[in-house]
Amino acid sequence: MLKFLLFSIIQIALFAVEPNFGKYDGSAVILDLNSSKRVVFGERENERYSPCSTFKILNSLIALEVKAVEDENESIKWDGVVREYEAWNRDHSMRSAIAESTVWFYQEMARRIGYKRMAEYVKGTKYGNMDTSRTLSDFWLGSGSLAISPNEQIDFLSRFVRNDLLFLQQNINTVKDIMTIEKKDGYTIAAKTGSCGGIGWFVGFIENGQSGKVFVFNIKGEGANGAEAKRIALDYFRAKE
Repeated sequence: MLKFLLFSIIQIALFAVEPNFGKYDGSAVILDLNSSKRVVFGERENERYSPCSTFKILNSLIALEVKAVEDENESIKWDGVVREYEAWNRDHSMRSAIAESTVWFYQEMARRIGYKRMAEYVKGTKYGNMDTSRTLSDFWLGSGSLAISPNEQIDFLSRFVRNDLLFLQQNINTVKDIMTIEKKDGYTIAAKTGSCGGIGWFVGFIENGQSGKVFVFNIKGEGANGAEAKRIALDYFRAKE
């Protein structure tokens, strides 16, 4: 399915049929990194919302940069607190935690990074409104202070994919790797979901040799979450066959 998705993304037309957002208030932005042409669906591309777990992309970059962990495979022991998702209730490395969107792991990363360094990196990256003033463990979640629009997500992702961020190249490459869904025959698809406060995100990129695209899907409303945003995005890309 993912290989099918890959070829569909590559062939997206600039004047494509709008995604089927169903009952949700949806917005999507797709940027061709070669032509710099941006396709926008919906009317909320400049409205800011909590990044939810999509912030794990930047959190991972910062954690690796400041050596909050030795590398993406270093295991951190589970604190024993039983949480809502069974997959969270075990030891995790960054590689497994981003795949399972394990909140406690990234809260621990934030604590190890520390407020001052976190604020400096978020501002230095010009990520959304750059506001980390809420508590260190939840400023990116739900009613937290950090907010970002779909267009700002696209701008961050485009700089990330183009290696145009102030992080070591090795760390950029590592984060691209751990968010990868499929890598085969020269193609790479990578993405991250996010869910909180009635918002769902699905953001990521596709690389095909020297060409590439970044995409952001955002939905809001009752039942909105990252899984639903992902489903809508994949249905949209499948329709491009």
